[in-house]
Amino acid sequence: MKLDFLKKFKNTYFKYVESLSPQEKQKIEGYLYITLTLFTVSFFGFFAITPTLSTISNLDKQYKDNNLVYEALNKKLGNLQLLDFQYREIQPDLEFIYSAIPRSAKIPYLGRQLENIAINNNVSVAKLNFNSVEIYPNKKIDPIFSFNFVINVIGKEADVNNFIADIINFDRIIGIDRIITGKDEENKQLASITGRAYFSDK
Repeated sequence: MKLDFLKKFKNTYFKYVESLSPQEKQKIEGYLYITLTLFTVSFFGFFAITPTLSTISNLDKQYKDNNLVYEALNKKLGNLQLLDFQYREIQPDLEFIYSAIPRSAKIPYLGRQLENIAINNNVSVAKLNFNSVEIYPNKKIDPIFSFNFVINVIGKEADVNNFIADIINFDRIIGIDRIITGKDEENKQLASITGRAYFSDK
């Protein structure tokens, strides 16, 4: 039934075309070529454009992701610049902080400092001992360590008192655990000072 219809349509179409003038046939052929051309362009254009649209979508996503990364990097850079500015602000004070609590025990250096303080106050050092420092294994959460020292000095009473005051007030933080004073056979002032010095391992 369907084939008969197609045959009748074909015969009718050819009869209609044969009855047309050459100019009309030329117009129909032109319309037919235009229609086929538009259909072909649309058909293949669809498959050509689809990957392009997908590429554009991916590029747009990458652009947005890159913008997020760029903004995050800018924020991090701003924070680093702020930290650098704050560090420069406190940098002049760091020397005083490291002098007060040095990053290591610096026992020989502390010994020379105590001897110089004694010389400046006209007292003689009769004894200077430092206790051992255990820093390993470090089971402390607090990074501040300390060690004891004992220094015995001899001199005039005023000079000994000045020596004690200078130890308490000089640039490194020193805690005084005990002070024993007295007189020797020559009536000179004696002082035995047990102190504690602090340092950090950071």
